[in-house]
Amino acid sequence: MTIYEGLRIADGDTLFDMLNGGDVFRNCDFDGADLADIEADSLRIEGCTLRRANLTNLVCHELRISDSDLEEARMEKIEAHEAVITGCGFTSAKLTNAQLNLSKLTDCDLSGADLDRSNLFGADLRGSRFRGIDLSTAKLDGVKVERADFSMASLRGHSFANQTLSGVNFTECDLDGCDFTGVVFEDCRLSGAFVSEYTKFDGADLRGALISGQHIMKASLTGATMLPSQVSALVFDGFGVIVADDTK
Repeated sequence: MTIYEGLRIADGDTLFDMLNGGDVFRNCDFDGADLADIEADSLRIEGCTLRRANLTNLVCHELRISDSDLEEARMEKIEAHEAVITGCGFTSAKLTNAQLNLSKLTDCDLSGADLDRSNLFGADLRGSRFRGIDLSTAKLDGVKVERADFSMASLRGHSFANQTLSGVNFTECDLDGCDFTGVVFEDCRLSGAFVSEYTKFDGADLRGALISGQHIMKASLTGATMLPSQVSALVFDGFGVIVADDTK
């Protein structure tokens, strides 16, 4: 294993010539580098900057990236199944058609990124931020989303049925057609979320969710469990009716 530290790398040919398997690039500058169409058995990047770097069509069988800045990076059509990516910034990056199934994408900031048609099947997304992005066409089956932030994002049509969701922020998120059947919400936020009659909370336990506004009443809530205070707030917001406490 070779450790390259503090280097400036601007093109794919230079990077490819340095790859021998198991190499580590630490505190290196890849800003604006053209790294398209590279294939590597293993690539490990730690504390590097890859702002506006072009990684289109990267194929890597063992990709590890930590504590790095990939703002506005181009990562379209990359193939990095089971990648481990932690503590990285992907703001406004392009990850269209990225194949990251079964990967760990934890404690990262993907706010404003383009994940159109990306494959995140079975991915671990815990602690990551997806603020304001459209995930409606991404493959999200089996993802882990504890502590994830989806505020102002779109999750249209996705299913989280029968999961326990802990610390997830859905504030002002588009949940049209989402299936939360049987979900247990723990310390979650649903304030201002957009729902429709196609959104399902049937049999869900909503006692651990912060809910505001009558909009939630548009969704299917058959068999859902809620706190009296939640029901009272929804009825008041929707109909102006005050629910009296009959225990007194």
